[in-house]
Amino acid sequence: MKKVIKIIAVVFVMFLLVFEFASPLILAPTAGFFIDPSSSTSGQYIIDANDNEYIESSTNISFQRIELDGAYHTEGASVADINNDGLMDIATGHYWYEAPSWTRHTIRAPLQDAVGIPKLSDYVKIYIESGGEKDIWSKAYPLAFFSFHDDVNKDGWVDVIAVDITSAGIWWLENPQGAQGEWPQHKIMDFSRNESPIFADLLGTGKPQVITGAAESADASGKLYAIEFPESGGFNIHTIEADNEGRNTGATLPTHGLGMGDINGDGLQDIVFGSGEGFLDKDGNPAERQSYDEGGWYEQQISAQGVLSWKWHIIDPMVSLSQIQVIDVNGDGKDDLISGMGHGRGLFWWEQMGNDQWKAHLIDDTYTQPHATEMADIDGDGVGDIITGKTPLAHMGLKDPDEYGTPYLYWYKIVKSENGEPRFERHLVDDNVGVGRQVSVVDINNDGLLDIASGTRHGVHIFLQERE
Repeated sequence: MKKVIKIIAVVFVMFLLVFEFASPLILAPTAGFFIDPSSSTSGQYIIDANDNEYIESSTNISFQRIELDGAYHTEGASVADINNDGLMDIATGHYWYEAPSWTRHTIRAPLQDAVGIPKLSDYVKIYIESGGEKDIWSKAYPLAFFSFHDDVNKDGWVDVIAVDITSAGIWWLENPQGAQGEWPQHKIMDFSRNESPIFADLLGTGKPQVITGAAESADASGKLYAIEFPESGGFNIHTIEADNEGRNTGATLPTHGLGMGDINGDGLQDIVFGSGEGFLDKDGNPAERQSYDEGGWYEQQISAQGVLSWKWHIIDPMVSLSQIQVIDVNGDGKDDLISGMGHGRGLFWWEQMGNDQWKAHLIDDTYTQPHATEMADIDGDGVGDIITGKTPLAHMGLKDPDEYGTPYLYWYKIVKSENGEPRFERHLVDDNVGVGRQVSVVDINNDGLLDIASGTRHGVHIFLQERE
């Protein structure tokens, strides 16, 4: 009997060890490359900020939430006419939803990122910290985080561009022109390394490019790239780097926060990004400040001979941000920056003071994990508004503050107060699903009003704007 008990005990211990350590090894979608997820800002403020600058405000604008899918398989969604019927459909990196009934069609089978699959100790941690009320649900991240679209092969059908979870790669998924089944997949780059890529015309070609951090190999330092989809078809990859950088460059740079705008007012588009986490110094040693390292911006320069180059400017500190919106917040003629702490607390704006000096302001710290931001003119007054909200379980309930908090989705109207200072009027869109890593703002139903599409742990949803 004792021998049987010993055998059972050994088997049980082996089971626990397998549950704890084996699943990431067995299920890893990108063989041989694993990310150390231990670094985190732990919800700390990245700046010494003043009080909140938002106010609650009423409006005649409301939104109707429509659930397209209750399953968790993406952190973003794109809006495009996938089947050439004149109606706007919703696409993720795994499925597309056909308007107007929102029938789901497969693009590629959904996969999970094995690096993020929780271990037994993770389940125990959440169970204990929540007093037995919470568990890790939906488990690992899906591969599909961000979805953009373009007719890459110029066959008259919109293709989907998928920027997958960190290190899973960047792909273009070829539209099969109405045929059912999985779409042909074409890899653009390995080792995508950014949690807030943007799709915008940085290079002045008249068409948007995917701007993202990536690396050429598992061991290479990350760089910033612009992936162009020219009129001739296919894609071109442009490296964005400057000779004068002189900053810490670790293997995960740049990982968080990207934005585009004419920061210095010279008529050329510049690129801005926040720092990542767990930086290394130039000698390969851990940087002293770790999570509190510098972000900054690349100044685009074009010589008289037409040669493109970039000049690096530090903005210190800017840590683990969502997409960075570039807009003149206070009307002084200089573009400022708006973004949120993707894995911490607070939505902020950085006031451009001149001579590469920036002053940080706190807009709203009443919720955490605003991991996706977008700028669009929701109310049609000609001024961009900020759309953002809470990303539920951005670190699966393991590291960020208030991960199980209410998943708000807001839009903020920027107005001037009586003393001339900017004021942010906050409007609630929804408090059921929040935002993922990407939020899209497009007129989905062709009624002249901007709508919102979002993919989160609560599924894929659209929010159709209505006016009273």
